[in-house]
Amino acid sequence: MLDNPWVVIPLLIALYLTVYTFVKRVDGDKWRLVWAVWLIVIVMMLTIQLVQSL
Repeated sequence: MLDNPWVVIPLLIALYLTVYTFVKRVDGDKWRLVWAVWLIVIVMMLTIQLVQSL
């Protein structure tokens, strides 16, 4: 399932929008923490995808 970019990309967009709407209700410091964690998760997922495709 996660090998297919047509599945992964819409999932990431949906998660991004979910986090974005949640973040609108949260103050600045928590906002930065959420985004830092989120970026790390996305980078890790993309790295795993690349490693598996090699």
